[in-house]
Amino acid sequence: MRPWQWSAAELVRGLRPWQRLVMCGCLCALMVPFWFAAQNVHRFTSGHRTKTEGTVYCAWDGPCRGSWLLPGRRQGSGEIEGLTFAADEEGLLDIPLFAGRDWAVTDRSGLLTRAIVEALFGAIGMVVVLWIAWARS
Repeated sequence: MRPWQWSAAELVRGLRPWQRLVMCGCLCALMVPFWFAAQNVHRFTSGHRTKTEGTVYCAWDGPCRGSWLLPGRRQGSGEIEGLTFAADEEGLLDIPLFAGRDWAVTDRSGLLTRAIVEALFGAIGMVVVLWIAWARS
């Protein structure tokens, strides 16, 4: 067998028990970015274009909150990501959004960009963990 070829069984056998535990913990922790990426992809595919209804309230140092109407006359409300206003602009109506029932963003492409970054982070992290484990075994 060539030095660069290895199997998962050889990798695990070559590690001490505490190293196996650390490797498994790191791999499990690296699943979190994939969960966030999947959530953003789901939002990207299941959201709807809409506009705000009523007044949008923005905290001085926090997020903006508002409500919107979804297809089927369903009402959505919650935090609107990507929206910042000065106090005198809060009364604006019909702000274009991409939204679901309890979430909204001003830029739909931001969801896909975040999903790609999160998936890349998770994949690179897994490669690094497995590379270190391979070097230790």
